[in-house]
Amino acid sequence: MSDARSHRRLADAPLLVAYTIGGDFAAARTETYDIGLGGLAMLCDSELPSGQSLRLELELRGDPRPALQLTGEVRWCRFDDALGKFRTGIEFTGRTPEQESQLLGYIDMMYKLRDLGVI
Repeated sequence: MSDARSHRRLADAPLLVAYTIGGDFAAARTETYDIGLGGLAMLCDSELPSGQSLRLELELRGDPRPALQLTGEVRWCRFDDALGKFRTGIEFTGRTPEQESQLLGYIDMMYKLRDLGVI
């Protein structure tokens, strides 16, 4: 964990995420490659402008609850030549205490499962 981060991040357990820029647009689906309490990094087929607001639906694998509904804002977007996709950083906005608790609980559970050798 970096000194700049106050919570653990989950960097090697991709999660499915659907995102849209608004109700009039179809959701795009992709995977995360890094997630923490403050936001996530995901792979996108198209470039998203910095500052773009998004609605996110995050599937926490193994969690019986419905997908986590979040909002976020694009902080950066860079093309990865090797992958042919855009690496995109999203900062979560307007999180509720319940959303934070669910996300932190999931990340902690994944670390515990790793420590036990389950994953």
